Amino acid sequence: MCLLAFEPAAAFADEGFSCGGADVRFAFEKRTDGGAFVESVVTVGQDDRETVLRYESAIDFIGGVCTEDGRGRPVVVFQAYCGGSGCYDLDNWGIVDPGDLRVLLVPNDWNREDAEKILGRPVPDIGRPISISDEARRLGLDW
Repeated sequence: MCLLAFEPAAAFADEGFSCGGADVRFAFEKRTDGGAFVESVVTVGQDDRETVLRYESAIDFIGGVCTEDGRGRPVVVFQAYCGGSGCYDLDNWGIVDPGDLRVLLVPNDWNREDAEKILGRPVPDIGRPISISDEARRLGLDW
């Protein structure tokens, strides 16, 4: 019998982590339409296949971890949310299956319960999220 234990692996800007045989990256790019905005890019890839999710300026923070669902299978769980007083920082969860690269859930303002239903357990702590404004400054943009 082989037992696997998962320590949540967190994402930081320009770094990534592995999850269930897939590589997960969080990257930040200047928008190409001339605006002073940053696009956040979440990429989950395996071999020559990848799933790419892009988020424009509507979010202020993003981060994610590799964790197990309630049945012991690895999943990529991330959160992308704004930082104002009217923002839903307890929601906005995304989930990707690292095996077949299917997006199981995309972030929205009311999906914490959906995330927990898909995971079969409470959503994990993603640690300290990446600040989009810090990444914008790093890219030379006024934010």
